[in-house]
Amino acid sequence: MSATLVGQQGDEEGTRLRPLPKLLPEVVLSDAKATIPVRDFGLGEGGVNHNRATLCFHESGGCVTPGGVHVACRSVGVKLTFPSGREVLLAPDGGLHLRSGEAAGPYSAGLEFLLADGATVRVTLAQNRKARIRAVSVTYERRSLQPWRLGKKAQTTTRVRAWSGVRLACCGDGGDLYRPLAIGPLVVLDRVLVEKQRVDKTPRERLVLLTEPIRQSLVRMPRQHRETEASVRRAVAAVTEVADRSTMIFPRGAALRRAEHDRLRWLLGGGFELQLDPDISAMPHLQLFAGTSSIPMVEWTLGAGTAAYLTNPRTDQIGKRWHGNGTRLITTAHELQVRDHLQERQHALRVIRRLKR
Repeated sequence: MSATLVGQQGDEEGTRLRPLPKLLPEVVLSDAKATIPVRDFGLGEGGVNHNRATLCFHESGGCVTPGGVHVACRSVGVKLTFPSGREVLLAPDGGLHLRSGEAAGPYSAGLEFLLADGATVRVTLAQNRKARIRAVSVTYERRSLQPWRLGKKAQTTTRVRAWSGVRLACCGDGGDLYRPLAIGPLVVLDRVLVEKQRVDKTPRERLVLLTEPIRQSLVRMPRQHRETEASVRRAVAAVTEVADRSTMIFPRGAALRRAEHDRLRWLLGGGFELQLDPDISAMPHLQLFAGTSSIPMVEWTLGAGTAAYLTNPRTDQIGKRWHGNGTRLITTAHELQVRDHLQERQHALRVIRRLKR
């Protein structure tokens, strides 16, 4: 999916979207509802074929994914060869290598690769064993093949299981590798490995905002605020209007232009702005502003129990940040949500803060 850039602040209804110029956007929008596809990261097509086939074993060993990625398994490593010609190798020590010499890792427990055709490749490494490559499974939808098992070649099927290790997304031509970490509807991408000549063509970090839970929270929020006080009614009416125009304010596939240099604030459609504050008690806040206003209309807390809150409009309640209870958000990108045992929340926050440079 190619990203488009939201037009200048103050555009009329039906905000114009124009081709992305030669710059690397920090934030892109996705309308994915459950699992976010790699192409929604706005980082290329992932080096796969557009014409899909079936997941199958390869006659020379390994597997071929529906998008044509050949997964070859040997005791000396697992190699992913993409239709684009890109090759990615995971060595027995967990080191990740490109043919051009760049390397990352090691990932001593193994990796799960997310491919742009929707398949996943999971490599489990054994500790303190001579045969370090313990198992390899290739999964597409509800089918999982195992071309390597117990340290040797195999041709078996296996159950689709949860993965507790590190995941990397194969972007670009397949060899631009990013670690995706989701905090609620915000997916944080940290670049792990890229060919040297592509360093300036790929962002070091990127944020992907899943707009479906954001829109749904705006639709549901007014139902929770039934007060007759005038300032509250005006604030709720404004949220209702935003909800009605949400597809224009949060355009599908858009890349957001930075509004300010010293804050993480970006332009949305229709003159609205979005701001991210990653420094509030380790729970980032995402804020929606009407234009250049200094007070947000709505805030989303990004953490355990992500919720949307109406900024308190009542002047007689000094010090009260929000009005009423929060509106819980639906959970999307379940498989990418940060996990405590890998300290992924802290990792994601560090990546976000790098954007403040």
